[in-house]
Amino acid sequence: MPKSKNNRKGKSRSDKRPVQRSSHSRHSSADPAVKDRGPTPPERQCKYLDRVATLPNAFTPDECQQIITTALNDWTERESMIQKDTDGKIEQNFIEDLDYRNTTLFIPPKPDEWLFSKILGVIQTFNQSKDGYGFDIKGLAEPPNVMRYLAPDIHPKGKPGKYDWHMDVGPGPVPSMRKISYSILLNAGEYEGGELAFHIGRSTDPHPGQTEPSSIGSIVCFPSYLVHRVQPMVSGTRYAVVGWVHGNSFM
Repeated sequence: MPKSKNNRKGKSRSDKRPVQRSSHSRHSSADPAVKDRGPTPPERQCKYLDRVATLPNAFTPDECQQIITTALNDWTERESMIQKDTDGKIEQNFIEDLDYRNTTLFIPPKPDEWLFSKILGVIQTFNQSKDGYGFDIKGLAEPPNVMRYLAPDIHPKGKPGKYDWHMDVGPGPVPSMRKISYSILLNAGEYEGGELAFHIGRSTDPHPGQTEPSSIGSIVCFPSYLVHRVQPMVSGTRYAVVGWVHGNSFM
């Protein structure tokens, strides 16, 4: 019985006609070079995500003194509070706790265009530099405040100015957008204690270069998720401009 023409087993070895392959067969073979490439490398890497930066001489000593004078005379004075969750709810509930946070805030009643634009310009330039964080930042959604920390011998309640361990990123709509925190040293060298310290790995040491008079006008900036504190005051009065640069929340 003659073999069917459609039966490939019956096809003689001398038959050189090409055999039609399915579309799946044509595309199933992978390029070995593609396999060897491995995963796609990240587009951006930053080795400074747990680092604190000092931007020296951003403001002159005269400008720092003018900021202090303006804050004491023209800005709104308010005692410090802390945010504390109650009943497991993530809300912005504020209470006084001088053993945890003891400082006086001076808040501008309206935007100070000179101060706002200078702070933002200096930090944006650093953020976009090769040694910067490269964060997606938009602007200042909260005004910078002047903070005053007093030594216990001049504090009305005899307690040292301080702010214990905390992060600046918070649960509220605006605090959740804090990306870069900053502190401008307005009168370094006129007090003892009060240094910014950071909990990075096992280290809880103060960030260097905060106590010399030459540090006046420098900006200490850091990612807002870093755990930090203001150490208890020992003598004198410490002034600093404190605030944050904002953008879309960290994802």
